This record gives sequence, structure tokens and C-alpha cells, in this order.
Amino acid sequence: MAPNKDWMDLVDDDRLNPKYKEGVDQFLDYAYEKLLDSFNEKDEDFEIRCPCVKCSNVKSGNRESVKTHLIIHGIIKNYRFWCHHGERQGESISEFDEEQEEMIEESQSDDEMQEMIGDLFHNSTGVVAPDATSSQDILEQEPDGHAKQFYSLLGDSEKPLYEGSKCSKLSALVKLLHIKSLNRWSNKSFSMLLQFLNEELLPGESTLPNSYDEAKKLIRDLGLSYEKIDSCPFSCMLFWKNEEGLDTCQRCGASRWKLDKHGKEIKRKANGKKIPQKTLRYFPLKPRLQRLYMSSKTASDMRWHHERQVEDGVMRHPADSKAWKNFNELHESFAEEPRNVRLGLASDGFQPFTNSKVSYSIWPVLLVPYNLPPWMCMKQSNFILSMLIPGPTGPGDAIDTYLQPLIEELKELWASGVRTYDVSLRQNFILRAALIWTINDFPAYANLSGWSTKGKLACPCCNKHTHSIRLKYGGKQSYMGHRRYLDENHSWRKDKKSFDGTRERGYAAPKLTGDDILKQVEDLIGITLTNHPEKKIKISHERRGDNWNKKSIFFICHIGELSYCDII
Repeated sequence: MAPNKDWMDLVDDDRLNPKYKEGVDQFLDYAYEKLLDSFNEKDEDFEIRCPCVKCSNVKSGNRESVKTHLIIHGIIKNYRFWCHHGERQGESISEFDEEQEEMIEESQSDDEMQEMIGDLFHNSTGVVAPDATSSQDILEQEPDGHAKQFYSLLGDSEKPLYEGSKCSKLSALVKLLHIKSLNRWSNKSFSMLLQFLNEELLPGESTLPNSYDEAKKLIRDLGLSYEKIDSCPFSCMLFWKNEEGLDTCQRCGASRWKLDKHGKEIKRKANGKKIPQKTLRYFPLKPRLQRLYMSSKTASDMRWHHERQVEDGVMRHPADSKAWKNFNELHESFAEEPRNVRLGLASDGFQPFTNSKVSYSIWPVLLVPYNLPPWMCMKQSNFILSMLIPGPTGPGDAIDTYLQPLIEELKELWASGVRTYDVSLRQNFILRAALIWTINDFPAYANLSGWSTKGKLACPCCNKHTHSIRLKYGGKQSYMGHRRYLDENHSWRKDKKSFDGTRERGYAAPKLTGDDILKQVEDLIGITLTNHPEKKIKISHERRGDNWNKKSIFFICHIGELSYCDII
């Protein structure tokens, strides 16, 4: 039984509070009791992972060092399930009295399912069916597709699983699917469970589906599904739209399907379906942006950047930046509607398996809605997962292949938008969106922008004017010459002794505009982006005089006077 975790909420307030120190001791007692038993260890100098903010369960230490870190740096607030310290799924939490346990059970009732559905589509408070009458009815217009979907789900949520049941049909399904996901049940085993429940345990009038496919069809209406799009194993193309029915890649000729060890027959699942070599998981953006306004918890906050921002010259939010204000000036029609969404895109690869010896890299692509206030926009719960790019290797410059569905949806959101219901103002409006920044480390920057961040011209801002020297003994490129950015008469420009023995006579690199960048990459339009060793086109940076490998998929239109840094 895991100890009470309320002490973790004190991490931002007072880590010298006796309750916090007592909680740290209880955590360490629990962790050592669990881990020492698991590893058959007896010595308390045995090292465990340190869950402090600085170490983030990556570094390890003995009991005293971990305790010191937790008091000095604080514990990670969202580390509520102590998976690295012996806690197991389903383990109960101690130190609750009977009254607290009753409150917990009540909070897990079907009411939370009602609230979840209401937040997905409309605020369900005071909502009645279209044929009913109410002075508080917020749907005064003819219900559109989303509203009809909402009423359907609302009816399902209110309908009991069987006469006298405390659990609704939808609530039971969501909880069962959650258990399936946590315990990695196969679809077949889940269907067998549903069939057993219906035939052996539940009354004959039970409305529980009989198979996983039936359950999935009902849950899909929640708007939380994703699209599976097969791709070439070398990332040359996606099998979608007009090319959805193809069996081989049109660029490199590779098979779309997995083949047997002889390379002759296509592998199939038990149901006879072909098994693709690589599949992109794409989460449509429009319904997720719509839910930000259909949820009563976030709808009003999505206008924070316009209604509650303080203009005092202090940088608190992206809306205070010059790039944001410049964007508003260039696109006045977009800025006139404060509910239009500004997005940032973040992407990087990571190894998803616990065995670090397995060579695998999966690339999630996340979107960050910057309309939200600063204390909300960077919370993990408000990030939007856009896609999961499969491995086993990173996509490299061919990441543009996988970004096509997202870019197409962003273009539609920019040009025509999508009809959305704002629950806070109780009105429909046309929601538009724009991607204004990307967030990534330097290697991922190269993949997204198309400018190689290696070699003597590695700096994408200095472009062709990057100042670099090759180290005599190390053989690596070193990027110096920063005194170029000082005023022309600055004393450091003449200071030889304190620097590299030379006077600085150079000037800062010119700031390139979007038009300059488009001219540099216009000869790279249409090149095949692939990871196939024989089909990949090698770009000669020496011959070109720059570090461009491709025209990025983000450079899709004329971007006027925005600088290159503002674009990517």
C-alpha cells in the first residue's frame, strides 16, 4: 500500500514544512522496502532513481543524497505513480479515512462521464434535447453535426447498462477500454471478455457491446480517434489520398507490406489483413481545436492573450513578442478575431523502450496553443499530440513526408477555418489557426527547416555569412567571431590579447527576409525526400555555397517581410 501523496503538493510552497519532510521520509521508506525486496538487497546504500526536479528519475543516488535533493530541489509534481520506486498498477493508497474514501468513490461516479462528454462538445449544464423547451437552452440555432453527435452521446451516457444498473453503457465501455489499454489486452481477449459478461454475468437486457469492434465504433464518436496512414519503409511517400490503394512505393519501389523471410509472400494478421511495414498515427487537428472552445474549462482562457494581457513592456507570454505583434500587423483579418488560434510545433525523437540497447527512434509531433495564459499554455495536459512518426530510425529530412496531413489541415484552417461553438460566449464562429513557431533542439531544427546544422555554415540565422574556423588539432568546426555584433567603435573589437590575437573588422551578418530564403531554395523544389540509400539525392553544400538540403514543407507560401527566424 503506497503512502499518502498529499505532501507532494507542498513542493512549491514550503519544502521545509514538517509535513513535506515527513512525506519524503515515508516515500523513501516505501521505495527502499519495495526495491530492496525486488533486488534481494539488504544494504540501504543501494542506489535508487532520484525523482527530484533536477534529476527527473534519470540519475540515481543513495538514500541520503536522494533525500537531500528532494528537500533542496523538490519532487516532480506530476510523478504521482511511483513506477520507478516499486509502486504497481492498482495498488491502493493509505491514510484515507472512511469519509475520504466515500468522497473518492463519489467523484468516480458516472457524473464524471457526463462532465467529460459535455466538455468534449458543449457545456452540458442546462442543455436539453432539441425537442424540449427551456429558457436556459444555449443551443438556440438548429443543431449542427457536432450538436447532434453530442445529444447521441448524452443519450448513451444517461441510458443504464441494464435496468437497475448504477453504471451507464458509455461509462462502462470507457472504463473497460482503459483497463484493456493499461494491461495490454489483445483485441481478441477483450471481445471474449465482453462476450462472457453478456452471456454469463449481465442480464439479458444489457446493452454492452459483444465485441471490440462494436465498442470501438461507439467510442469513436467521442472524437478521440486517430487515423492510420501507411508509409513507405524509407519515408519516401504516404499511402493516402490518390495513392492509398498502391502496394509499392512510387519513388523507390519498396513494398508497402511486410514480407516473409524469403521476401515472396505478404505477411497477414489472423483476420487476413495485410501487415504494413510502417504506419503513421495522425490525430486530426480540427476537432481538438474545437474542443478547446466547446469545453467550459478552457473556452474563456483561449481569449486571454487579447482580453487580459498587460501591456507594460514585460515579456510574460508569446503575445508580448515582436514576432506576434508583427504577425498581427501583417494579417489584420486574422488578428481581428481573438479566438483564432496561434500554434507552436515541437518535435524530437526518443527511444520508447525500457531496454536502451534496442536501437529505435519514434518521433512525436506536438502542438502548443499559445492563446492560453502563460500558466496554462505550457502544461502537458494542454499539449495537442498531432502525430506519431514510427521508427526504427529517425525520419531525417524526409520528415516532410509525414507532416503532409498536418500541413494540409493547417492550410485549410488558415484559408477557410472550421465552424466552432464557443461555450463561454454561447455563439458559433469560424475558427482559424496559424502555426507561428517551431520548438526543437539543433539537430531537429535541421530536419524541420531544411538547413543543415553541421559544417562550417551551421548557423541558420547567419546563413552564408556564418563565421567558423577549423580547429588545428581537434579537427572540429568552431564558431567564433562574435565581436562582429558589437558597435563599430567598441573597445573589444581592438582587444587582441583577451581574444584570439586579432582585431575584429567584420560586421554582423545581414538579417534575411522570407523572400531571400525562398530564392535560395527555389531550385530544391520537387526533390525526392527519402532515406533509401540508393535513391537519396546528395546535395553538395560546397557547390551551392549554403547548407540547404531541401525546401521545407513549412515554406508553403509567400511570407512577405517576416524574417527567416520568424518563419521557422
